[in-house]
Amino acid sequence: MVYCGKPSPGCARCRSRRLKCDEERPSCSQCMRAETECPGYRNTLDLRFRDQSQEVIGKARRQHHKRASESAAAAAAAAERRGKRPPDSHSKSSRPEASLAYPEDELARGFMCANYMTPGTTSGSLTYMSSLAKDPQNLAVNAAFTAVGLAVMSNIRMSPQLLLAARREYTTALARTNYALSDAVLSKGDDTLAAVVLLGMFEVTTCTDGSFFDRWMKHMDGAAKLIELRGPEQLERPEGLHLFTQLRAQINISRIYQERASPPIIAYLTTQARKYRTAEDKVYDEFGTVGTKLADFCAAIKDNTITQPTEILRLALNLDAELTSIAAVAPPTWHYQTIPVPRADAEEENGSAPLFTPDIWGEVYHVYTNINIGSSWNHYRSALLMVHELIIDTVKELEGQPFYAYMHAEYRSLRSRSEQLSRQLVDDIIASVPFHLGTAAADAILTHASSSSSGTPANSIEGHVSCASGMALVWPLLIAANSGFASRELRTWIIAVLEKIGYSMGLNQALAMARLLHEGMQSRAWLEPGYTNCNSPAEMESGY
Repeated sequence: MVYCGKPSPGCARCRSRRLKCDEERPSCSQCMRAETECPGYRNTLDLRFRDQSQEVIGKARRQHHKRASESAAAAAAAAERRGKRPPDSHSKSSRPEASLAYPEDELARGFMCANYMTPGTTSGSLTYMSSLAKDPQNLAVNAAFTAVGLAVMSNIRMSPQLLLAARREYTTALARTNYALSDAVLSKGDDTLAAVVLLGMFEVTTCTDGSFFDRWMKHMDGAAKLIELRGPEQLERPEGLHLFTQLRAQINISRIYQERASPPIIAYLTTQARKYRTAEDKVYDEFGTVGTKLADFCAAIKDNTITQPTEILRLALNLDAELTSIAAVAPPTWHYQTIPVPRADAEEENGSAPLFTPDIWGEVYHVYTNINIGSSWNHYRSALLMVHELIIDTVKELEGQPFYAYMHAEYRSLRSRSEQLSRQLVDDIIASVPFHLGTAAADAILTHASSSSSGTPANSIEGHVSCASGMALVWPLLIAANSGFASRELRTWIIAVLEKIGYSMGLNQALAMARLLHEGMQSRAWLEPGYTNCNSPAEMESGY
């Protein structure tokens, strides 16, 4: 874009005759005096800048071809002097090369849009941020948005230069976020809370060890304070409602793992959020309510507010009933398909070779309406899995009590049911992996199913698998691996899946989880005071 100076605002006739135009409307005085129709006025704002992109590109290409021709001519002359054949004009040495390259920050933003903002079955988890990121006034969001994109690209390409650029953008985003937080008005804006979400994404993208837990949880604590500061008004805007929904799930996970009570504002806003939901989307709040109750339940057990095993069992069974009932009455859009995986030794009716599925664990896999619904189902399974682990552990503690013998059959039945459900929940989490990662095996099976006489629709696994899908999968995989119901072989497979997410989608959080699982570390131990991979206290600071 080139600034062209201040253009004349006069009408076309006055400008062509070099007359001073008084710009009267509907006709200037000069045209009225000449009894001529005034041609009108142009928009001077559009004329201040001129797009010269094509001219610049053309000029760059002409200069490149000129230099290439001069180099070829010089090479031909030198070869002639040496008595050798001049090089072929179409050889690799004289082949024109790209003369222009996109800036790194633009590539990063394009990457983020394609993987997190483009609507689709396995992408679009941050679609609501599109309007915020497009506004140049939202400085913190734009810097954080670019920082995350550069960080993911640096991991995929293993580029230290991109990582350095990402950290520069992160520092800028952090400074701008801190400035916004110091302002009573700016701190309540959707763009400030969105920047906090993106800064948290940066932490899990760039982490190299288990210390990311501490930094990520600090971001979640900061987000919870912002949500409280913003109040119910945030739910009236689509961006505010989506931000609350996404952060509520992350805050619940954080509090459950720390065995800390959920902030009271989360439960209150969850009840208010239902006013702005469609009938189908109210399920998000129903699951969110139980997630908040589970965090409070875990905190009460840890601080000895609840100590009696029978009371723990009663409350755990209540949570189990709530979660089960929500899932049972979920609207049709929340229903998912369970697609069988043909055995490798099965004979096809048409005589073709049987399908082989090394990328899929188990006999079935799931297909969901979209990534948000698939992620919510896995949050539901993870929460229910934790509830039944509490039930199993509590029944084990009761085995040594004197009255256990009188209710031996009931407790044994309860434990058996919880163990059976836990195995099924782990299987269901694992069955969601092909949908999120879009493995070649899953694509082949879905294509096969759609062409068979069974009539199974093949409309939900796409060719493009976004990084958002991988990010939605890491926590459920971690919980499944550490549930006690994952065999050694399945745990090894989960580690391989996490490594695949880490290397192919640039998410270092997955690699850190895979490494700690490989070491045999139980996830709750990562939060113990004696366990940390931080080099210094400064590394654990979130910055706000």
